[in-house]
Amino acid sequence: MELKFTQQISKVKQLADAISEAISNNEYREGEPLPSINRLSKMYNVSRDTVFKAFGELKRKGVVDSTPTKGYYVCNGINKILLLLDIYSPYKCELHQALTQNLPLNYKIDLYFHDYNEEKFNKIILDSVGRYNAYLIMNYCNDRYSEILDELDANKVMLLDFGKFEKERFAYVCQGFDSTLYDCLSDGVELFRKYKKLVFVYPDKTEHPSSCIPYFEQFCRDFRMDYEIVPVVGEEKIEAGTALLIVKHADLIDVVKTVRRKRYRLCKEVGVVVFNDEPMLEIIDNGIAAISTDFRRMGEVAAGFIRTKKKIQTYIPTTLIKRPSL
Repeated sequence: MELKFTQQISKVKQLADAISEAISNNEYREGEPLPSINRLSKMYNVSRDTVFKAFGELKRKGVVDSTPTKGYYVCNGINKILLLLDIYSPYKCELHQALTQNLPLNYKIDLYFHDYNEEKFNKIILDSVGRYNAYLIMNYCNDRYSEILDELDANKVMLLDFGKFEKERFAYVCQGFDSTLYDCLSDGVELFRKYKKLVFVYPDKTEHPSSCIPYFEQFCRDFRMDYEIVPVVGEEKIEAGTALLIVKHADLIDVVKTVRRKRYRLCKEVGVVVFNDEPMLEIIDNGIAAISTDFRRMGEVAAGFIRTKKKIQTYIPTTLIKRPSL
């Protein structure tokens, strides 16, 4: 990388342009380390501060990045984003699509799923250290902080969805699971009053926070409604005069089949509301009511964090989406 300084332009800009040109000429490829600040300072007889400022200019443009152990390395002008989600689902696809649609073309998103596996989660985080311009992460646990996150630059991290633990060091865009359930049920109280009993189908094995259960119970007590909490929804639970609150979408399919087999009608003999909205729910039996946050909005907020690098800390409202099933 040859360079002869001129007096018309600052040495910082000339050095930054020379490094950028060398990268364009494939002298340094994506992911490869660049010469150290000390080495460049000696090579071009400039101060360490000049080299540092040149690297800083390239870093702001997304051409290079750095880690404490690796030093500066080539990003090749592409801003790489790690998107680490819990599990695949249609509503997580909406988040991903919104994120993609709200970022320029020079942003590349690497999508991973940890499947609520702590070992897998930790490995993905460790393997990603220093490789990305930003990290969008759904923790594998709602109420426990993952210490492996300490390995990342907190300024580059945004936590998504889960987040009942202490998280003030990070940007975050989350949803509520506890009092928000009470608020959503209260919003539909006149619809629920049509039924004799509310049944909360809360599976034994689910990552949906159990902390929401006391708020369901409190709602039922406050509005004097008979209720029951069951891990599975057997046919005997689907009777006329029952409204069901369902966590798992797979259980919803079984419920709809049973309702049809018993010749009941949704919104008449049986009511149904499910957590987490998705497009399919709009067309099943003319529409299934849902308690959901806006995952598309979550993706838009995350894109804003990436573009502006501002420490956004916010919750996306959870609402009751009223449809004919209730």
